[in-house]
Amino acid sequence: MEVDANKGEAESDFAAYRNPLVSVTMASTFFLKLVSFLCIPFMTIYLSKNVDAPPYVIGIIVGGSQLGSLTAGFFSGVLADRVGKRRVLLIGLFGSALVFLLFWTVATWFRGAALFPVAFGLLNACYGVMSAFFWPVTQVLMADSLPKERRPAVFRHRYVVTNFAVGIGPPAGAFLGVASARAAFVISGCSYLVFALAFWWLTRGTGFGASDRAAERRSFTGAIKVLGSDRVFRGLTVSMILFTLAYCQIDSNLSAIVNRGFSDGVRFFSVLLTVNAVAVIALQPPATMIAKRIGPRRTLLLGNAVFTVVCLLFSLVEFSKTGLVVLIVLVSAAEVLVVPTVSVVVDELAPPTMRATYFGAATLRNLGLGAGPAAGGLVLASFDRGLLFVFMGLCGAAAWAVVHFTLRENSDADTGPSPESV
Repeated sequence: MEVDANKGEAESDFAAYRNPLVSVTMASTFFLKLVSFLCIPFMTIYLSKNVDAPPYVIGIIVGGSQLGSLTAGFFSGVLADRVGKRRVLLIGLFGSALVFLLFWTVATWFRGAALFPVAFGLLNACYGVMSAFFWPVTQVLMADSLPKERRPAVFRHRYVVTNFAVGIGPPAGAFLGVASARAAFVISGCSYLVFALAFWWLTRGTGFGASDRAAERRSFTGAIKVLGSDRVFRGLTVSMILFTLAYCQIDSNLSAIVNRGFSDGVRFFSVLLTVNAVAVIALQPPATMIAKRIGPRRTLLLGNAVFTVVCLLFSLVEFSKTGLVVLIVLVSAAEVLVVPTVSVVVDELAPPTMRATYFGAATLRNLGLGAGPAAGGLVLASFDRGLLFVFMGLCGAAAWAVVHFTLRENSDADTGPSPESV
C-alpha cells in the first residue's frame, strides 16, 4: 500500500505537465539557462582578453546586467499585474533574443574600437532589463497554471532543472570552444527567439493576456507603499542583497582569479560551475529536511553562517584546485539553505493580486549581484586575493545579522526548493 501511495504521489507530481504552458515553461527554464551559461559566466574572461581596463572597470561592465534587472524588476512586476503577464513576458523574450544578436554584432564588427566596452556594458544592462521582464513572470505563470497542492513539486523540479542547465552549459561551452566566443551569442539569441514564438502561440486568447482589475487601480506608488510596509519582505530583501553581493564573486571575480592562477583556467572554472550545480542538486534533499525541521528563519541563519565561516576559513588556506572544489561544495550547501527558503517566503507573502509585483520586487536582491563584481574587482585591485574571501565572509555575516534582527519565524512555511531568482 505504501508503494502504491508513493507511486500515486509521483504520478500526481508529473500530472502538472499535461498543461502545455507548464511543460513549455519548464523546457524554457532548462534551455534558456543552458544557452545563457554558454557565455554569461565567461563575460569577465572575454572582456579581460579584449578590453584594456582594470578589474573593477570590467566588474562594472559585467555587473550591468544585474543593475538592469534591479532597475526593471519592480516595474515589470507591477506592470504585469496591471497590463497582463503575456505582454511583459513576450517583451522580455523577444528583447533578450535581440540583445544576444546585438552582442554578436558588436563582438564581430566593433571589437577593438573605443566604444566597444561601452556598447557591451549597455547591452549587458539591456539583457538584465529583459531578464527582469521574463523570469519573474514565468514564476507567476507556473503558480497561476496549477492548483496550490501541485506547485511545490513543480517548483522543486524547476530548481533541479535550473541547476542541471547551469551545470551543463559552462563545460559544454568551454569544451566545444564556444564559451566567451561569438557563437555563444548567436546560439543564445536564436534559443530565446524560439521560446518567444512558443509562448506567443500558447498564450493567445488565454487569461494571461488580461490585467488584474484590482492591480489596474493600484499605482506604482501604491505598490511601493504595500511592499515597504511589509517588514518581513524588507528584511529578506536586505539580507539577500548582502548575500548575493558576496555569492556573485563565484561567478565573476573568481573566474579571473582561476584564469590567472592555472594554465587551464577557463576549463577548470567550468568544472567549478559544474561542481556547484551538482552539489546543489545532491544537497537539496537534506537541506529540505533541515529547513522543514527548523523553520525558515533558522534555515536562513544557518545558511548565512555556513557561508560566512567557509569564506573566512578559505582566506587562510593555500590556494589550490582541491581547495577551490571544497570551497564550492560548502558554498553550495549555504546556497541550498538560503536561496530556496527566500523564494518560498516571498511566494507566501504575496497577495494573489500582487504576485507578479512581489516576485518582480524580489529582484531588488540583484543590487548585490550588480555591485558585487565591481566591489570584488576593487578589492582584488587593491589587496591580495585572500582579502576577497574575507570580504565575502563579512557580507555573509552582515546578512546573518539582518535575518536575526528583522525576520520573524514562520514554522508553517514549506521551505523546499522554489523558482530561482533573476
